[in-house]
Amino acid sequence: MHDLCIRDALIVDGSGAPGVRGDVAVDGSIIVATGRVEDRSAREIDAGGRVLAPGFIDVHTHSDLLLLDRPDHQPKVRQGITTELTGLDGIGYAPLAAENRQPFLDYFDALNGQPDVDGPWETVGGWLDSFDRTVAINVAHHLPHGCVRAAVLGWEDRPATPEELAQMRQIAHEAMRDGAAAVSTGLDYAPCTFSNTDELVAISEPAGCFNAPYVTHMRYKLGMRQAIRETLEIGRRARCPVHISHFNSQDNSWWVNHDEADRGIDLGVSVSFDTYAWAAGSTLMHFSFPDWVLDGGVPAMLARLADPATRARVEAEMRSADSGRRLDGSSVRLASVPSPTNRHLEGRILADIAAERGVASETLLVDLVIAERGVAAAVIHNSATDADFEMTMRHPAHICSTDALLTGGSPHPRTFGTYPRFLGHFVRDRGALPLEEMIRHMTSAPARRFGLVDRGLIQPGMAADLVLIDMPRVKSNATFDDPTQYPDGIDMVFVNGVVVVDHGRHTGATPGRGLRRGVPAAA
Repeated sequence: MHDLCIRDALIVDGSGAPGVRGDVAVDGSIIVATGRVEDRSAREIDAGGRVLAPGFIDVHTHSDLLLLDRPDHQPKVRQGITTELTGLDGIGYAPLAAENRQPFLDYFDALNGQPDVDGPWETVGGWLDSFDRTVAINVAHHLPHGCVRAAVLGWEDRPATPEELAQMRQIAHEAMRDGAAAVSTGLDYAPCTFSNTDELVAISEPAGCFNAPYVTHMRYKLGMRQAIRETLEIGRRARCPVHISHFNSQDNSWWVNHDEADRGIDLGVSVSFDTYAWAAGSTLMHFSFPDWVLDGGVPAMLARLADPATRARVEAEMRSADSGRRLDGSSVRLASVPSPTNRHLEGRILADIAAERGVASETLLVDLVIAERGVAAAVIHNSATDADFEMTMRHPAHICSTDALLTGGSPHPRTFGTYPRFLGHFVRDRGALPLEEMIRHMTSAPARRFGLVDRGLIQPGMAADLVLIDMPRVKSNATFDDPTQYPDGIDMVFVNGVVVVDHGRHTGATPGRGLRRGVPAAA
C-alpha cells in the first residue's frame, strides 16, 4: 500500500515529451511508480485528467532571509514552485562571518529584508542546513561573489591583488565542495561592481572544476553586446558554463536571433539564461546612482549625499545620457518605501510625485533614498512586448525564473504570478511554446543546469516534488496595480511527498530540504 497515489493525471514528466495519461505513486518522499498503478494508497487523489508536472524550480530569487522569516512562503509555493536558488546577483549571507554581515543587511535590506533570523552561515553547508525541514520549499544556494569580495577586500573600490585573488579562489573552492550550485555575481551592485574580469575568472575557476555555472547579472553599463562578451570570456577562461540572469529586455533580440547566439558554442562555452516575462524589472531605488557613490557601503553613501556638491553631482550623472544609468522617472514605480511618512507612496510613479512637488525626478529619488536610509525599492517599467519575450523563451537554452522581491506593499507582480503567467498567458492563450516544452524549462532544464540530480522529472526514484495544474483555469491574477493576488489553477503542490497546497489552500507544512549540487536529498 503506497502513501499517496495521484490517479488519472495527464503526466507531463519534465523531459519535454508529450503528456501521457496515468497514475503516480509516492512512498515517503520518493516517486515509486508511474503509469498504471494497481496498488491502493493511504491517500488517493483523482486528478480527473488535469496536468501533473514536476515541481517548478525558480533559479533567480531574492527570498533568502525572508524565507526563513516566513517559512510558509505562500507567494511562491502557490505558483507551483517547490525549489528555489538563493544567493543571486552576487548578494547573499553565506559563506559570511557574522562580523561581515551588517553591510549586506543594510545595503540589500530593500531586496531581502532584515528580519530577526540568524544561523551558522559561515559556510554554504550551514546556510543550507538552516532550511532543512523548516520551510515549505527546497533551497539550493549560489556562492555570492559579494560575500567572497567582502571577506577579502571589504567594500573597497579597487582591484584585488594576486594574494587576494588566491584567497578568493580558496573560499570559492570550499563553497563548491560544500554543495554550492553555482557562483553568482551582480556587476551593477556593490561590492561586485568594483571587480574586474580577472577577478571574476578567479572565483569561477573552482566552479569549473565542478562543472557548475558562472551565473551573472551582467555589467550592463558596458552595453548588451560587450556585457555578453565579458560573460563569455569568463566562461572560456574559467572553463565553466555560464548562465545569464533575468535576460528579460527587448534589447536581447540581436543576441537570440543572430550569430552572437552561437558565439559561446564557438568559444567552447555552454550558455543558458532565464527570464520572467514581464515588461518591467525591480531593484534597489539607488540602482541609478553611479558606482563611486557606493564605495564603502550604505553609511558611506548617505554621508556623501549629505554634501550638497556631491549630491548635485549624483543628480547630474543620473541625468546624463552617457552615465549608463540615466533615470527616467516616468518608468519608476515605488515598490517598497517602508517609513510611515512615505509608505503611502508605494505603487505610485516617481515622475508623477515629482511633478506634484515641483522637483525633478532625480531630486525626489535622492530625497527618498536619504529619508529611507537606503531601504527602498522600485519597479522599473520598459517597452518589451509579448513577442519579445516569446522570442527568448523559444530558445532551447531558456529557463524560467521569477527574480521576485518579497518586500514592500507594492511588489512586482512576478512575485505572485510568474509561473501561472507562463502557463496560462504564453502557453494556453498565445501558443508560444508547447506545454511539455515550457514545463521542461521550469523543471528538468534548471535541475540539470544546477546539479539538482533528484529533481525536475516524474519518474521512479526521483523526489516527489509535484504540481497539479488545471490548464483551462490557470492564470496569474497579479497586476502592477494590484500585485499581491494569488493565481488560479495551481490546485495542489507536493514537496518531498508532502501536500503543501491542497486545492488552493496552504496546509502549513514545511517539508523543504537544503539541496546540494550533485547530491540526492530525497531519502
